[in-house]
Amino acid sequence: MKQKAKLAFTVVLIIIALYLKFKEAKEDGTAAPRDGSITAAAEGVFAEKFTPVQTSGGDWELLKNCKFVTGLNSDGDSFHIQHSNGKDEFRLYFVDTPESEYREYRNGDINGPRLKEQGDYFGGLDREETTKLGTEGTEFTKSLLLKGDFKIVTKWEPVARDHRRHCFVIVPWGGREVYLHELMVAQGLGRIHTRGAGLPQGRGYHDQKKYLQRWEKEVKAKGIGGWGM
Repeated sequence: MKQKAKLAFTVVLIIIALYLKFKEAKEDGTAAPRDGSITAAAEGVFAEKFTPVQTSGGDWELLKNCKFVTGLNSDGDSFHIQHSNGKDEFRLYFVDTPESEYREYRNGDINGPRLKEQGDYFGGLDREETTKLGTEGTEFTKSLLLKGDFKIVTKWEPVARDHRRHCFVIVPWGGREVYLHELMVAQGLGRIHTRGAGLPQGRGYHDQKKYLQRWEKEVKAKGIGGWGM
């Protein structure tokens, strides 16, 4: 009986230790959003892949005092931002996160074909799985931007046929600053599928796209994010 009680006590201690470790990770922002996802603070190749960020150079403008505006249409790659020069809606370069729900529009259009295209990209997800991934991407981005400690660099390039502007977002992650589009690829939450641009004082457009594609192959092989659904 004493041996069984000792074993039970040991199990309880292990459970408490694991809970405290998870709680600490969640509070400092390094907890993964879903099983299988990575964190930038983790040891291994992914932690070293994030590109050192730059906030100036060429035609880039740095926006300060950025705040995520809630209550407006936003998802994992597009969002309304209040900044030192006003308020604008931005879209990330390079990544497209899946739609978070099936929609029918007033003009008769539907987003079903787009959802299928997004699901096919991640190996054939059905509509439910695709919208689930889209919701995860939206919540992940929202959780980062609501902290308020992020930056935007933009050339004010317009998104085709609407009023949004392309940008790079820089967020704190794992004790350093990283580009959000790289983080979304690393988490398996977005596909490489939209307009891109050369990084400020960094890789050109083609080199950065190839860099993301090589990285994505590793993420896919590990079944991270949408690649493991």
